[in-house]
Amino acid sequence: MRYLISNLPVDLGRETMDLGRLLALALGGAAEDYTQPVLERRSLDARHKGAIRYQMTVSFGTGRALPAGPLPPGVALEPAPGRPSWAVAAVARKPRVVVVGTGPAGTFCALRLLDYGIEPIVLERGPSMEERVRRVERLWNEGVLDPCANAQFGEGGAGTFSDGKLATRIGHPAIRYVLETFVRCGADPAILFLAKPHVGTDVIRKCAVRMRKDAENRGADYRFGSRLADLRIADGRVRGAVLDDGEEIPCDALVLAPGHSARDTYEMLHRRGVAMRQKAFAMGVRIEHPQALIDRAQYGASAGHPALPPADYRLVCNLGPERAAYSFCMCPGGEVIQCASEEGGVVVNGMSNARRDSGFANSGLVAKVNTSDFGSGHPLAGVDLQRRWEQAAFRAAGETYGAPAQSVQDFLRARATGRLPRTNFRPRAVPADLGLCLPDFVQAQLREGLPVFERKIRGYTSREALLLGIESRTSSPVQLLRGEDGQSASHPGLYPCGEGAGFAGGITSAAVDGLRAAEWIARTAGAPVSIPFERGAKTGD
Repeated sequence: MRYLISNLPVDLGRETMDLGRLLALALGGAAEDYTQPVLERRSLDARHKGAIRYQMTVSFGTGRALPAGPLPPGVALEPAPGRPSWAVAAVARKPRVVVVGTGPAGTFCALRLLDYGIEPIVLERGPSMEERVRRVERLWNEGVLDPCANAQFGEGGAGTFSDGKLATRIGHPAIRYVLETFVRCGADPAILFLAKPHVGTDVIRKCAVRMRKDAENRGADYRFGSRLADLRIADGRVRGAVLDDGEEIPCDALVLAPGHSARDTYEMLHRRGVAMRQKAFAMGVRIEHPQALIDRAQYGASAGHPALPPADYRLVCNLGPERAAYSFCMCPGGEVIQCASEEGGVVVNGMSNARRDSGFANSGLVAKVNTSDFGSGHPLAGVDLQRRWEQAAFRAAGETYGAPAQSVQDFLRARATGRLPRTNFRPRAVPADLGLCLPDFVQAQLREGLPVFERKIRGYTSREALLLGIESRTSSPVQLLRGEDGQSASHPGLYPCGEGAGFAGGITSAAVDGLRAAEWIARTAGAPVSIPFERGAKTGD
């Protein structure tokens, strides 16, 4: 019989100990008494800086009697649950499916359709990975933007140029499918047990290409440089995808996974009367510190221990009804990057490689933007709000694709910044007044939250802390409405999914939502319900 022991405390430096030996120390007997031990989860417990340790969950088999007495506080022992099976039979009737977008939602939808023997056509407005990386590097090094190939558009979606976090709060059983797929395509197998799995932008690019090649080998047809320009509608259903060159691709189902920056797609859908509504999001800046400062604040005297990763943090300051300032997408050992996708607008985000060794820590520092802040009841009013302030940031950066920047101390005092703290931002940080780049209500929330965060992380508002603007693409400001069967509430045959459709908030939750879209389509072709995918996915990571 297999068992699961959870929340087993392990001292720093012993987290790589042989699992059989670890179980013997915890439960008695010899290491040989425990067969096929598997590390299921490892998390860092840094609540007590003088006693930082890991907590581990291990499954194992044994024929010996287990202790009947109480275990240490917090440790639990129970029968191990079985693993879900992802295997399915090919459907007899194969619908024609077009998938729009190669981000996590579109990619995992395509992979799951192929599990059912359904061979989709996958459309991507941007280029394949090698060309995309070249054009993004040109933006970062020379300040030259390509609106069709940037950190938002191209193979892999926006998550390709990110921290590569796979942690999520949705608790969906299909998360395991996502993690196993990443490992199969080149990610470190440790992501299967880490409490905060992280791939890194350098590795996730390779994974995205391998996923695409796997899909192509199984029959998917990928078309890069192919932008969805319109829908063909007949008999009350979506019957085809119309490309910007006029080509029409007939289909029985169109999966729309466009990402949160496909604003022209939103406009086309609105013209077509596709059901949608405004969705709240967040806006602010990126805050950057030396990584050593964050390590000292979070780890205390243990900072620098070789068993500790670069420290992260998560901060929230509630400011009354419907107002809050908080950290977002924190990137240990990363860099702030230029993520503009429209000419005349500046957008920043955070990114890190797998090693997280840049020497800098950055995070989104954002405030809630409610639909009541949009200034209009139009479904795309949130897009207009984002665009207006991105253009203000472009002007503040001297009408370049640099980033307007200000020290935290100067921002708090609403005064001009002279010499900026160190940064590795490319192409350049431009001293500016960030008050010109953000709505007053966003500034007010950030200025109120920063002193609170200083009390939680010493040095957070020190002279070494830098703000770069603006962080405006935290999530989609639009949600495309869909029914219980995954289809658009107004246009049957259209399956909106992922972050751009308003149903996810990160790589993993978007991937799971894409998997669910594939399951919905497979059911229309006669496939039975797949139990591991039946639970609903919440919005957000």
